[in-house]
Amino acid sequence: MIIDVDSWERAVELAGELSAAPGAGEKPIHEWLEVRPFLGGPPTVTD
Repeated sequence: MIIDVDSWERAVELAGELSAAPGAGEKPIHEWLEVRPFLGGPPTVTD
């Protein structure tokens, strides 16, 4: 899933909300999520 947000803090906040979303039986799913820059972030590999 790709979510466009204005800040890193907002991305982490949304990841927490998604992880706490209700699943089967209305219990939080507590899914592990990876948060990382996708476009426009600084390069991580140099030539």
